[in-house]
Amino acid sequence: MRKAVALALLLLAATSALAVGDQAYLGIFAETKVMRMAGMPAMPAMPNLPPGVDLSKIPGMRNMPAMPGAPQRLLDVRLWSPGIAPPDAFAYIAPGAGLKQGNRLDLNLYRPQAEKVEGGAFNPDAMPDFTVKIYWGSSPTVKPGQPKVIHWGALTPEQKETMKKQASKAARGSYFYKPDWTTGYWPTDRQPGKIADDASLVGNYALTTNYTGNVSIEAPANVEFMAPIEMSSPDLGKPVSLDEPIGFVWQQVPNALGLHAMINGMEGKNTLVIWNSSEVYTDEMMGVDWGYLEMARVRDLVKATVMMQGERTSVTVPAGIFKNCEMAMFTMVGYGPGAALDKGQPLPRIQTKTTLSIMLSSKGMSGMGGTGAGE
Repeated sequence: MRKAVALALLLLAATSALAVGDQAYLGIFAETKVMRMAGMPAMPAMPNLPPGVDLSKIPGMRNMPAMPGAPQRLLDVRLWSPGIAPPDAFAYIAPGAGLKQGNRLDLNLYRPQAEKVEGGAFNPDAMPDFTVKIYWGSSPTVKPGQPKVIHWGALTPEQKETMKKQASKAARGSYFYKPDWTTGYWPTDRQPGKIADDASLVGNYALTTNYTGNVSIEAPANVEFMAPIEMSSPDLGKPVSLDEPIGFVWQQVPNALGLHAMINGMEGKNTLVIWNSSEVYTDEMMGVDWGYLEMARVRDLVKATVMMQGERTSVTVPAGIFKNCEMAMFTMVGYGPGAALDKGQPLPRIQTKTTLSIMLSSKGMSGMGGTGAGE
């Protein structure tokens, strides 16, 4: 389903790109992450692992909490610079002591190779029956004028060509990487970056490189790892019925500037159903990259009611729109304060966010001690 969602969003808008030119960028991104499965109780974080066992060093396991429902802190550093760095290039950051990661974060450097034409390229003509149904807004029932329905087979040649280009771009990697630029990144295999629960983001971060400049940026007292999103309703210890309105209620997230929620589900193999908490619909809204938005962008989206206000504590999903989906995945993100400089080479930014993912229903979960909603 994840692939279908990603390709569907390519229909609606391209993700924003970094500015062109010779300006390099440094991003320090802090996330508090929680994953839940409806029908399974939240589990406390695993206190201790056997000696020598570090899940963060296992490929694909760094972003996985030890137990469902256990908040996890993540820190990602990205240094984008135009062109390909020389073989002897290096970059490292001296972080604040409160991060508890030692005196030096050594960035690995990713140098993109010339693009190759790969077989099996994405072809919208191969799925003419694929349909996307989009709902939006908080309401117990579907609002008039919804859903917006998109039939892939009815796309114009221009739209299909745009989709092919965007799918090719997405296949090259996540938004963390920029074609034809060198990308420095951390954590690495040598420094897996397991962030302690009592670590602090506050402090000075000084970047040193021999190829794209040096810069320092301060994370002040209010730029800290955010609190986790704690959902009080529905009761996630039980399966969630997708036939009735779903009222999500959570504790107010301290310092949140804006919030956004979304649910995706598949009806059979050919219909993707999307709901999001935005009170308005625009193609631009559907194409927002919810990675690490700048604070000014968050405020603009809140003002336009594309995002919920940071003080918000509830939202309602209309009844029945996911009742024919075998599985529905809820995702929510809240953005907090950050820090940025308007001058520097590279230009630095620190941004914080908190995220929650919930598997609401899956018939396949019945063998795991739960029952699919509506069964």
